[in-house]
Amino acid sequence: MKIKTKYREIKDGFSLKNNSLFNTISKMEPKSVINTIPITWNKAVDFSVWDDKGNKWIDMTSGIFVTNAGHSNPKIKKAIKDQLDSDMLFAYNYPTKIKHKFISKLLSISPSYYNSAILLNSGSEAMDIVYKLIKLYGQKYNKKYIITFKGNYHGRGLSNDLVSGSIDKAKWSGVGDNSVIFLDFPYNEEDVFDPTKLPPAEEIAGFIVETFQGWGEWFYPQKYIKDLYQFAKKSGALVSFDEMQAGFYRLGPIYGYMTYGKEIRPDIIGLGKGISSSLPISAVLSRKDIVNIDEKADLHGTHSGNALACAAGLANLEFLSSSQQIKLREKTMKVFEKEMSSLLSSSLVKKINVRGMMGAIIFDKTEDALRVVKECIYNGVLPVCTNKNSIKIAPPLTISTEALLEAFKVIKDALGIRE
Repeated sequence: MKIKTKYREIKDGFSLKNNSLFNTISKMEPKSVINTIPITWNKAVDFSVWDDKGNKWIDMTSGIFVTNAGHSNPKIKKAIKDQLDSDMLFAYNYPTKIKHKFISKLLSISPSYYNSAILLNSGSEAMDIVYKLIKLYGQKYNKKYIITFKGNYHGRGLSNDLVSGSIDKAKWSGVGDNSVIFLDFPYNEEDVFDPTKLPPAEEIAGFIVETFQGWGEWFYPQKYIKDLYQFAKKSGALVSFDEMQAGFYRLGPIYGYMTYGKEIRPDIIGLGKGISSSLPISAVLSRKDIVNIDEKADLHGTHSGNALACAAGLANLEFLSSSQQIKLREKTMKVFEKEMSSLLSSSLVKKINVRGMMGAIIFDKTEDALRVVKECIYNGVLPVCTNKNSIKIAPPLTISTEALLEAFKVIKDALGIRE
């Protein structure tokens, strides 16, 4: 097969089965970390990805919801190079000018009810701090329980496993937290928030909410999340949102929880992925009265606020928050939402979840999802393979309307939709 268009190129002989670099690396890594899609990434620019043989894909993954500002964004590259040339790459937890600029920008574009930022390296670390802050809050005010949801995902680590997926997620450790209560996720629009399934209201320290359940972009029913929030505020429980996939304009506004309504004002949010569109950095935003509950709490690490990562993050926030980019996204997001919704016409598709520039195709069968993923790849479009009965679609926010339409034509062909 040979494909060559403005945005795609697949050369004769391409196969997912003959990637020697994939095979070599897989022999040196645990099976649990091996990517199931054996494509060598050789170069990535804006919304395009090339392998080492010159094959080119329209990237509908943003890496893994990271490169909101596009791969190798020129402004971010320049900021990284300038920081490199300044001879300030690492400063532990000492103050630096670039750290000050980054935190100032982050807080200035965030809602004013956040006045404190904790910088970290990864989303898992950020959610570990969220867990810790809720625990400290509970200890101070004699509140015990943390409420979370079955099927949600909050990172890799012991504390992350304690609040992710199910009560058995951390079973490997031999450690449990009987104060964590899992609710069934409300997959149906008619599902209601039921306080009778909770411990006594006055004993609840906080809720940990994934803005949408990641594997299939499942959003909470609007009334459900509003009732949860009102219950928490009335009972004195904290509300935290895990914004890893939803943050930094992915759903339209800067943070995804805002799509639930202006009255939703989380006490804590965990941020990562799209925060820099490149280098590893994450953050927790909250209020001073919460982050300073225990002044001896260890809320930073060796590379927290790394100078190079802060430089990338600052350039990313400035780029994404510019009026020009906001205007461009208003157009492309409408196209994206329309095209995603049109996929429901396929007999293979059970449901479409979409908001902003994030979409999920839900199938009845996992094998159908895997087949469609592979067919898209062989035709020059790279979607997110979840290895479940879903495919996620989330291109860089810089993608053009023309490229979007070309990518969706490939997806529709793979789904058997004939226009």
